[in-house]
Amino acid sequence: MTVVDPRFFSPYQVDLAIARNSLTVADGNLSSVLDVNGNVIFIIKDKNFSIHDRHILLDASEIPILTFQKKHVTIHRRWQAFRGESTSAKDLIFSTKKSSVIQKVTELNVFLAENKDEAIGDYKVVGEWKKRSCTVYSNDGATILAQMHDNHIDACIHDSEENTFAITVSPNVDYVLVVALMVILYEVNKARKKKKMKGMNKCGGSREMVEENEDTDEDESEEDEVDTEDSD
Repeated sequence: MTVVDPRFFSPYQVDLAIARNSLTVADGNLSSVLDVNGNVIFIIKDKNFSIHDRHILLDASEIPILTFQKKHVTIHRRWQAFRGESTSAKDLIFSTKKSSVIQKVTELNVFLAENKDEAIGDYKVVGEWKKRSCTVYSNDGATILAQMHDNHIDACIHDSEENTFAITVSPNVDYVLVVALMVILYEVNKARKKKKMKGMNKCGGSREMVEENEDTDEDESEEDEVDTEDSD
């Protein structure tokens, strides 16, 4: 199953660790992906001052593989991934969107570019980074393609467990696709957390009360008001 790049397709299980770039900021951005020996496989760069929260995934030689960004304006937190550094529709590889507007646990449907009607997702991503519970499923919703877990994959990765996230990718899976989906899920979860904190500050309630509420995209911000073009 090669979706993005045949260089990153393996007939064997692949163990990776996604590293966060800040030990002091709890919501720091993800910065790199390491193999079991601590070697950098991918680099994750943010485009500063991008209104679309644009990120670029590069290989170890810093050659762009994917550009993914949040689509404005949408009620399902849709993200789109494009080949290389492109953001043109002709280079679209896949898109993701929340399976429903209101959720307790984030669940994203993944649609490949050729899946125009989006009646059924090609993949599904479910999970919460805080609990290290993130899983990528095939379109049947049952077959696990990749899964985050608690084990620190190798002692030579010199970072705290709090800032690395170990992922096991099943055999015959395009693991650059898995990495992109995990980063998108991280960004969606981070936006969800910020919204809850904003709600807590606005209502003067406790953190526990806010975090027990369902996740909803209603009334996110003025710039996220729904229009007829991007209301999916």
